[in-house]
Amino acid sequence: MGKQIKIDELTEAISEVIKDLYKERGTVVLDENNQYFNEIGKNLGLERYTSSNHNVTCSKLFAICDFFELSMSEFFIRVEEKNQLLKFNMQRQGDLVR
Repeated sequence: MGKQIKIDELTEAISEVIKDLYKERGTVVLDENNQYFNEIGKNLGLERYTSSNHNVTCSKLFAICDFFELSMSEFFIRVEEKNQLLKFNMQRQGDLVR
């Protein structure tokens, strides 16, 4: 199996959006994660995703969106707003993936 693709611009923007969502809720990361674990039975390890040293899976991202009560499309709109390079542009196609 080939090496996993990791796009720094994407992981940084995802981390920034997650931090913003916490600020909007006005709560502590660990407290929120523990509350979700108690209600759902799954530990999201959310503190890991507040740094840019991650490569989140689609399933984990879905769970994070569920936790924050927003759709994945809304989440990715916020991600693209954080870094405009993440919006598709034919002239830049493949640049971030390389």
